[in-house]
Amino acid sequence: MKVAIIGAGPRGLWAAEELMERARQRGARIELSVLNDAPLDALSAPDAFRPDTPEQWLLNVPSGVIETRLSSFNTWRGADDDFPSRRTVGQFLLASWEALRENLPRGCTLEMIERKVSNLTPVDGGVVVEGELFAEVLLCTGHAPAEPVVGAQSAYPHTNLDSIGRGDVLLVRGAALSFMDVVRYVPARRIYPVTRTGRFMEVKAYPEDEAARASALAPHAEEIRRCEGFDQFRAILTEAAQTILRAQGGDGDVAAVIDGTDFTGDAVAELRTSLAAAEATRPWTAALAVGYTFRTLYPQIIRRASFGGRDTLGGERFYRLTRVLERVAFGPPADTARDLVEALDSGRVRVDVMQRGDQDLRALAAEVGADVIVDSVTAPAGVVPGTLVGFLVEAGIGQTYTNTGNNRALRVEPDGTLVGQKHLAAAGRMSEGWILGHDTLRRSEDDVIPAWAKRVSAAAMVHPQRVHGTPPLTARTEGWVDELLADPERCQSLLDTYSSPVNILNPEPMVSNIDELVQAGADCGVEVKVFFARKANKGIAFVDTVRDAGHGVDVASYDELRQVLMRGVPGERIIVSAAIKTDHLLRLAIESGVVISADNRDEYDRIVELAGGNPAYVAPRLAPDPAMMPPTRFGERLDTWKNHLARPVEGVKVVGVHAHLHGYAAADRAAALRECMELTDSLRAAGHVPEFIDIGGGVPMSYLDDAEQWEDYCSAISTQRAGYAAPFTWKSDPLSTHYPFHQQPTRGAWLQQVLSDGIAEALSERGLRLHLEPGRSLLDGCGLILAQVAFVKTRSDGLPLVGLHMNRTQCRTTSDDYLVDPILVKRTPDSAELEAFLVGAYCIEDEVILRRRIRFPRGVSAGDIIAIPNTAGYFMHILESASHQIPLAKNVDWPAGTLDAIDQLDQVDQIS
Repeated sequence: MKVAIIGAGPRGLWAAEELMERARQRGARIELSVLNDAPLDALSAPDAFRPDTPEQWLLNVPSGVIETRLSSFNTWRGADDDFPSRRTVGQFLLASWEALRENLPRGCTLEMIERKVSNLTPVDGGVVVEGELFAEVLLCTGHAPAEPVVGAQSAYPHTNLDSIGRGDVLLVRGAALSFMDVVRYVPARRIYPVTRTGRFMEVKAYPEDEAARASALAPHAEEIRRCEGFDQFRAILTEAAQTILRAQGGDGDVAAVIDGTDFTGDAVAELRTSLAAAEATRPWTAALAVGYTFRTLYPQIIRRASFGGRDTLGGERFYRLTRVLERVAFGPPADTARDLVEALDSGRVRVDVMQRGDQDLRALAAEVGADVIVDSVTAPAGVVPGTLVGFLVEAGIGQTYTNTGNNRALRVEPDGTLVGQKHLAAAGRMSEGWILGHDTLRRSEDDVIPAWAKRVSAAAMVHPQRVHGTPPLTARTEGWVDELLADPERCQSLLDTYSSPVNILNPEPMVSNIDELVQAGADCGVEVKVFFARKANKGIAFVDTVRDAGHGVDVASYDELRQVLMRGVPGERIIVSAAIKTDHLLRLAIESGVVISADNRDEYDRIVELAGGNPAYVAPRLAPDPAMMPPTRFGERLDTWKNHLARPVEGVKVVGVHAHLHGYAAADRAAALRECMELTDSLRAAGHVPEFIDIGGGVPMSYLDDAEQWEDYCSAISTQRAGYAAPFTWKSDPLSTHYPFHQQPTRGAWLQQVLSDGIAEALSERGLRLHLEPGRSLLDGCGLILAQVAFVKTRSDGLPLVGLHMNRTQCRTTSDDYLVDPILVKRTPDSAELEAFLVGAYCIEDEVILRRRIRFPRGVSAGDIIAIPNTAGYFMHILESASHQIPLAKNVDWPAGTLDAIDQLDQVDQIS
């Protein structure tokens, strides 16, 4: 998908970061072009954050609110003073753009283009920008240039002011923040501000115990969200400000401030009082209390008044109120105000004509002897004629909202899309009024930018309506799974019958998985025998299947062995590979003619003793050379076995050599086979008759068909671990230990690699069979878990949770997580899209089924069913627990729909 963002200021950056973060989480492919009509280091008009902005031009919002994907502003700069230079902010924004370039999601691109956009046309399926078609376009054009005043020069960029000398006299239109920037920068000997109100802005102030004050305002925040009209809103705001004023020990008439009737006529005296209160050299004023209250409640006011909400708050009355409160709430920091007071005290700034802003500026300049007129008034918020947005409105492409005083605001949907359009959106100052507080450095989840990025990234997905984890890892499913999950009532019947969760077992794919390995060996001239690793799944159906296929079973405990023997598997087709073997287990193995993998010399000697001269079949376990592969706790080294088995023992037959290897590398298996063949040669020379080499399990499989998805995930989790990507795992879990859920080659092709480079020939020359003990790869496609949704709620901090009738041990191995997307079986009506974590039944905070966040495009509700596919291999049983005395999950053979033999009888020894 080709996407364009027009404007590279703070909101353009936010939109680019948010879009790319969503693309990372959703596996979307996006080509992003960012077009800016000024040099890319200017970042925004009117150049408020250029890296060469004067050092004394300070930030006007607390530095603690500024953050990007790179980090928080304060962390990046290593300081936490509230109002640093805007220059530093500009440097931070540039660093954030560079960080975005360096951390793009796989398959996404970013191109920065210096170009003024004046031609933009919506068409079917997209928007044409300067002749180039984009699927989606977002306008983040920020502040429009102010309408020029004849004979005046703009205060921005600061280079406009560089010709002003020490002897000059200035008349400055405006007395707000931009005027104060002019005062702090130019060396003029005298400066005359001119305004319509005749007042300076109130100084920003914050209480020492801000947490307590914010807490005191919390009830009023809730009242704001519920208020029904202007009078009620004004009453809530008045009461809240009086609460703050009393808490601060201040004085004054809060109602007069809110009504804008508090002007004493002496702007300078008011500024001095405001500064003194902000610096805590006198009690707070009513104006400071109102300003702090308005800023603190602003998020709730935004929610209540935006998207036409002001229509029910008095319309024009509400607009006038907000204009009054902007002067009170969003004024300068104390440092800036202090410089202005000093300039007033020295006579460099004069207020002789301050209240005559409605008069001709040139006449006023002549009256005060001004050499230069400076315009420090920025363009109003909303739609400004002559701009790109203005042209769009004139062309009927954009619609406006007029209940914002003398200005018009661009109407957009909650996701920023222009009303009446599909692929053209806007975010920022052009919609101020329709959306309150839309022109700010603050980032909020309630803003249109996250909603826009969410919509666009979803549209860029291949399967936007599919339930997926973050990022998507789509399960490879068998036909029987697809058929079952397409029948919600059949799924529900299984849960009603056997409770939730239920493990569905289908051994049919097992046969083809065995055949693939056997055929791969045959193609290389090697006889392959497969021994199903019983520990991977306790289902008896799998034992029966491998028995009927003429192969064997690898067991790791007394009960596993007893069950397998009772199912009629001959002893010579069983190997006991348990890491620790009881005498009870060894006696049963010897009595039944089962091959025993002897892990060490002590164990071999115990077998000799327990056999007492009776036949015992043994395969010594070899620990391969640690210089060739990772060290292992299993087995003994080559020379140890050579020495210990130098002479045969009566009754004990060494029938093969066994190895237990970590990982899945074909090269490691080949190296181990060479050592195993060296040991078989030595054993034969000593009089033993080994017939096979068993290299254990670790036969690779792949849960995913899409290699790109796995690479996307690996890149995303790596970027999260590095601290750049937004966390998409539970408590930012790095998930550093996991199975390679996509890998190539697998099974047969992998085995052919193992047997290459002369290995097959060497085995054949020695007349040795190759034994394999796969678990996971034999059970590929053989099972899934069904679990009922119990509830949908939020954690105390608002994090969405979906509760399942299941616990985390019922889908877990020794790895950190099961990294395959669940499948939703919908049984309830569609609802709002939700991104949530799946949590389980155990009464602990970390009881999470899957540790990636899951997206439900059609919503999810209690009564729906979550299917976790391809879990037969280890995930169902290896760590399952009946803690809290919650019964273990039942195991159902498919397609019969009946309990597996493991669950049919209470006593394990009755299985037959």
